[in-house]
Amino acid sequence: MPRKAFVQDLQLAIEHFTHPKVSDVKAGLEDGSLTFKYMVPSVGLDIVILALVTDVGDYPSSHMYMVYTTSDNVPPNLSTALEDIGTLDGLAVSQMLSKVAKTLDQANSGSQDNPFDLDDDAMGMEDQPVDTSDPEEIDNASDAESLEAWSPESPSSDPLSAKDPRKTAGARSRAATLCANRRIRADLRAAKQAGFRVGHLGGLTNNAQDCFVILSIRVSRLGISEEAMQAWHLDPRQYYLLLIRYTAGYRSLDDLVGAENFHRSKDVSFRVGLSYRYKIPLDEAVEAFSNLKKKHGSTYTSHEDSTLSQDTESRNRLQPLFIGRPLQDLMNDRLMTLVNYRSAMGFSWKGAESFYIDHQGSNWSSADTVDNSYYSREFSIRAAALPHVVTDDHLATCTENPSLPLVAIQYSLRRLVRCTEFCLVCHSRVEADFESLKPYVCSKPLCLYQYMAFGFGPSIEHDIINQPHVVDLLISFCYSSASMGKLKNLPTGLALSVPAPSLMPSSTIPAQYPAMSWSASGQTDGEIEASVPESLAIRPMHPPRAYRAKFDQIKMELILAPGEMMLYPNQWIIVKIPGAHEQRFHCRVVEALHPTIRLGRSSSWSEKPEYVAPAFVHQPAGPSFVAPVLTPATTPSLPAAGPSKYVEIEFVIYDQNFDDLSFSEKQATVCTLLDTLPSVSNMKRHLQGKSGKGILLKGWQDRISPAAAGVLRWIIASNRSCIVEVDNIDGDSCRASEERVTGMPQYMQFRFAQGAPDKEQRFIQSLRDFTGWQQYPSLYAWHGSPLHNWHSIVREGLHFQEMSHGRAFGNGVYHATAVATSLTYSGMYASPQGDATPFGQWPSSQLKISQAIALNEIVNAPTHFVSRTPHLVIDKLDWIQTRYLFVKINAQVKFDEEVIPSEIHTQDPQYTPLGSDNQKIVIPITAVRKSRRPLTTASKNGVKKLKTGNIVETDDVVLLSDETDVEDLELLRSESEEEPSCKKENLPSKCHDPPKTDFVPGTLNHTLLPLLHPPAFATPMATKALQRELNSTLKIQASQPAHELGWYIDRDVITNMYQWIIELHSFEAHLPLAQDLKAKGLTSVVLEARFGKDYPMSPPFVRIIRPRFLSFMAGGGGHVTAGGALCMELLTNSGWSAVSNMESVLLQVRLAMSSTDPQPARLEPGKVRDYEVGEAIEAYIRACHSHGWAIPPDFRASYTPAVDGTDRPLPLPPRA
Repeated sequence: MPRKAFVQDLQLAIEHFTHPKVSDVKAGLEDGSLTFKYMVPSVGLDIVILALVTDVGDYPSSHMYMVYTTSDNVPPNLSTALEDIGTLDGLAVSQMLSKVAKTLDQANSGSQDNPFDLDDDAMGMEDQPVDTSDPEEIDNASDAESLEAWSPESPSSDPLSAKDPRKTAGARSRAATLCANRRIRADLRAAKQAGFRVGHLGGLTNNAQDCFVILSIRVSRLGISEEAMQAWHLDPRQYYLLLIRYTAGYRSLDDLVGAENFHRSKDVSFRVGLSYRYKIPLDEAVEAFSNLKKKHGSTYTSHEDSTLSQDTESRNRLQPLFIGRPLQDLMNDRLMTLVNYRSAMGFSWKGAESFYIDHQGSNWSSADTVDNSYYSREFSIRAAALPHVVTDDHLATCTENPSLPLVAIQYSLRRLVRCTEFCLVCHSRVEADFESLKPYVCSKPLCLYQYMAFGFGPSIEHDIINQPHVVDLLISFCYSSASMGKLKNLPTGLALSVPAPSLMPSSTIPAQYPAMSWSASGQTDGEIEASVPESLAIRPMHPPRAYRAKFDQIKMELILAPGEMMLYPNQWIIVKIPGAHEQRFHCRVVEALHPTIRLGRSSSWSEKPEYVAPAFVHQPAGPSFVAPVLTPATTPSLPAAGPSKYVEIEFVIYDQNFDDLSFSEKQATVCTLLDTLPSVSNMKRHLQGKSGKGILLKGWQDRISPAAAGVLRWIIASNRSCIVEVDNIDGDSCRASEERVTGMPQYMQFRFAQGAPDKEQRFIQSLRDFTGWQQYPSLYAWHGSPLHNWHSIVREGLHFQEMSHGRAFGNGVYHATAVATSLTYSGMYASPQGDATPFGQWPSSQLKISQAIALNEIVNAPTHFVSRTPHLVIDKLDWIQTRYLFVKINAQVKFDEEVIPSEIHTQDPQYTPLGSDNQKIVIPITAVRKSRRPLTTASKNGVKKLKTGNIVETDDVVLLSDETDVEDLELLRSESEEEPSCKKENLPSKCHDPPKTDFVPGTLNHTLLPLLHPPAFATPMATKALQRELNSTLKIQASQPAHELGWYIDRDVITNMYQWIIELHSFEAHLPLAQDLKAKGLTSVVLEARFGKDYPMSPPFVRIIRPRFLSFMAGGGGHVTAGGALCMELLTNSGWSAVSNMESVLLQVRLAMSSTDPQPARLEPGKVRDYEVGEAIEAYIRACHSHGWAIPPDFRASYTPAVDGTDRPLPLPPRA
């Protein structure tokens, strides 16, 4: 087995591998990883190196290694050597260690003459046999033979190195490498010019083997509606990230297109996610692509700790996307196939997707004719309203050398932004005329089964983390319905193995309804169907019975009685411990060495008993039994460690097929399985403790049985309504929100952003047909119903098939304008007895719901109602849609004082509902989707929104400053050195120089510029550093063309080296800034750079002198503050580095001004004006305070005038 082979090889390396500088080889914390130390004599330290096999299942033949160091202060030559190391794929552990050690030895000894080829063939020349062949034969070997001998699987990354490496490690290898670097830069520049931010990790150029490219874009720029962002749990300040990993060196799209190159696509893989920064750390990227999971301790982190982590460190780390897994599967499985179809046949994305689905399993080249439907033009009303950055198609517009990173992120955005148009399992287009808020799966039985049984498609883990109270609500409703025998649609067809209900004393459930299963035969309106494939159907293995054994609670061991049933690992059983109050523990079989069986122990038992979920110890519930309220103090737990003691017990096996049970047994079994679930808060804590990266709840093997996980998934997945939490419970308080309906102060609120899509569509159509022209197309009214009815109401909507309270005013759904009337019908079965848990209440619920009532939106056509007084009775079910749900929860929770919404929805004055205080309720404007809101401005109450002190607010989106890393800026720069000419086929499509600039150096009249007061200080350190920096900067300026450099310093106007005048020019013509400059007759932006006495330990103060820019609040961008200072962390003590040089500073300032994210820089309208000195200083200080950046200690003293008679200016040194 692969893992066994890796463990054996690792053990051999630990015991026998020897190298004078390698020590402490040992297994890492992750499965498939190892660490070792490498001694660096020159600096007297050991660096720790981590090697990770990305997929142990591929060992020992096709596996790949990720090698990096976790140590600080690593010498640059060793760090570079690790980044540029040759291929390690397929090597055994000892071979990998040997190659890494040899690479570091050569880097450390300074013998790394060729940094572009670090494979063994190019390094260990002393180990190679002497070549005695005729030199003429070697010299006459043709290039064609060399290229024919090379393949992507060859150890060398350069086809030219197929010849003798001693003859090709020089200029020819360097020429090919530089040509490849040009292609990399061209591909990334294309993505940058298309509006995306570009970053990289690891050595991307110079034939680096394992590297990452990260493309990102602000969520606020994707054209996603406000409702969809809330439903998808997106923050407009976040970046959407596409990570591309190249495991065998950078691959261009040309390298991957075509049948002969298709095998190389396995060297490129994709991941998606979210972050508050445009790129993530290297270790985060490695983890994102690893199939291995970190081993975390079983102890839960506290709620406060997890919140703190999320607010600080994790904000800039990779966070999961709500459809991350299906989108990643699509990108990795289909993208390159779709690109091949498009390249070969000229399809659009839609045509390629349709062709793929229609021809799965067949060779596309075998199709004799292609139907014209695949070439039809794609048109979508929804897509037409999206921004160009989402709808642009680089593959269709680029005629030569398209960029793979750009094609990949454009396709991923197409599927992200339009995810509701496609099935998340088979990825086929879902034909529907109504735009759903939530992505879902299509109606194919296989898709539904894979979604429910295997977790394909949307992630329930994402719902548990982001909306735990909605999940608690759904489970509570299902539990209440099942406990009353009212659960009509059941989770059949999911191959659930459950314990026999006949062996579990439970309540007598009234079988008032015929059995209705969650399958095609029992499908109801608005429900989904699934059917388990025949091959996966469970067959009853044994008739129901209980088995005898002896049980040791300390060791968690069973000793089976002779002749009893065999048990197998991963089976689940119920251990029934006799006593005055029989206890039952649901446990997993961990190890079976008959007759001894070792059972799983929940981490909460052994580590933190206070977190033991009450429901894990099952107690039967029913009319004749009131379950005790289990608190942390009363929850049964294992006894303290002591002498082992075996007791006689019985156990029941999860060996019955849920589908074979009777209707009432299914109801009881659903309650039994839900009893075993931990609370939703504990599930969330578990998932967050695992960093939330691809962790599935079913992986909590010792805590949640597969059957309970299946029921949980069914509860969440079968709800197609989009329910949003309005309130936020924090401890024992419930914080108010502007989305709350005022007038119901003691009820927790949930908003239905959208009902079931098909029912929502019929409701919208009814509004258009009957009341679309009215001032008030709809009205709102209350509807109350017992808790056990809400599971079906949430899924199917309201109906009047059953009579529960009489129908004195006709057949229909009854509503009231006064909440007091509807409340009398909403708590009919809630009967708490003292401190006991009310019957039908899910024991693990944090909300502990005792009552629920809905605020429904109704088509405002009272003349068509069955009755209008004293109740509103509506018999047309499509005229009713639930908008808010109000629930009475745990009495210990305290609600904050209600907040009147700043924008409210205007209601029909004749039918305005009354709240609990008998006053008219106020409904926020968010209750109605933007597409349905009137064109006139909604009513406002005069309440102004608060601005947070440490952020910058632009329109409705709050954006944080995010500077581009220096290494990413350097990668995008043009090569300044003279490079050998590339072969024509290797040149990028845009290798020509940009057009010449209209900027003319030396024409600025600097005497009219408002400058800072001349510096009155000088220090030897700063003076020496500035002399060196000025000379270096002017030398760079003289060596590069002005139109490529983009900045200019006039040496003749620098009378003091502490004060530079700089002009930025030659901005790209398509930028609004360049157009504004041209319109005003300007050719440059004039800057002043002032250096303090602590330079280079403190940053320079850089400000704009002219022209004035639009501020952020006025719609401008470019990181320019209202006073002309630059809002860049780089220019503060928080982001400055003493090794930074002015060339890189000017490059980053220019790129910041050129940035269109979040909005482009624009000039102030009107005549050209200058910034004053004082406003720039104050603006700089405000920006630092706003972002929490450190201001240089001597800032005010350095950049304000000296006081005559007290602080005499120091004599300045002569001009450099």
